[in-house]
Amino acid sequence: MASVTPRGEKFLAQVRIKQGGALIFSESKVFDTKAQAVSWGDRLEAKVKAEGPARHASGKMTVGDLVRMHLAAQLAVRPLLGRSTIHNHNKIADEFDKVLVRDLKPKHLIDYATRRKTEDGVVPATIKSDLSPLSAAFGVARIAYHVDADPAVIQEAMFHLDKQGLVGKSREVIRWVDGEEEEALLTEFARRNAHHQTTIDMAQLYKFALAFPRRLSELGRLEWKDIDTKRRTIILRQVKHPNKKEYNDQVVPLLTPAWTLLEEMPKLDARIFPYNMESASSAFERARDRIAETGLPKIKDLRFHDLRHTGISMLFWYGFKIEEVALVSGHKNWNTLRRYTHIRPEDLHRRFEALKPAG
Repeated sequence: MASVTPRGEKFLAQVRIKQGGALIFSESKVFDTKAQAVSWGDRLEAKVKAEGPARHASGKMTVGDLVRMHLAAQLAVRPLLGRSTIHNHNKIADEFDKVLVRDLKPKHLIDYATRRKTEDGVVPATIKSDLSPLSAAFGVARIAYHVDADPAVIQEAMFHLDKQGLVGKSREVIRWVDGEEEEALLTEFARRNAHHQTTIDMAQLYKFALAFPRRLSELGRLEWKDIDTKRRTIILRQVKHPNKKEYNDQVVPLLTPAWTLLEEMPKLDARIFPYNMESASSAFERARDRIAETGLPKIKDLRFHDLRHTGISMLFWYGFKIEEVALVSGHKNWNTLRRYTHIRPEDLHRRFEALKPAG
């Protein structure tokens, strides 16, 4: 039922409705008099019960509100949600903050996609990524949030956008670090360490990212206590699954390059790399940009994540099989790894020499 409580010289009326012990509707408003508050609360409660909480909530809720609600629900069960996912939700929520859930039409999404392509010049994969939080939020709104949002609106829009080529899958592009870029990066990291007060050893982190090709966020969670010195393995905790919501721990082999680096590193904290990984990513980007501005422009498109691409490719160049590389990289789908199995001409010579009969 509606409740009325004093709020200074005014009165707060609040209507809260539960179903099966869960709060499914809540709305409040401040009034000058207690009589006004009681009247509003009684009328709203009767209206909500007559219409149903889902229909009434969707009448008040904006698309931005729904997307933020969906993000909050995800963070409650998946606290390690990636920052890019969080950013995408907040960005599209801001974009559709003035459109009510009940008023959303396919044209809203089509206009957004068209503007992103014509004015911002973004590719179809980026537009699809932008709109994915809408698809997710509308898909579960009725059952999870008791909001009467029609997922068919999103489906119709995405079907049209796909036909028009405005949304699509990302291209499988692999960017490697070459020798010239590595030399420039290590020189810049050394310059940075000599002239700036910093706790982040970027040269050390760079080398380990190539030798142990995992995501930057995963490197930040590695702990000394999880190393097994006899088996030369480490437990990587809370690893996300590509298709499932839950996380799991993985035992990952520390191959010689990674093991050698760890033996040389001081133990300064429980974590092997006790850094804010967003700061580490920013430090990498600043170093890259400085190199691009001072004589090596081709490095401008290099990302820290490309070190993972390079490290995985190197494992294949060494002759490891897909299933062996997957133990290090953490890939669950071996087909995903096939794009890394690039054969270089010099690899054929090395492989032939290793396989040909002696004598």
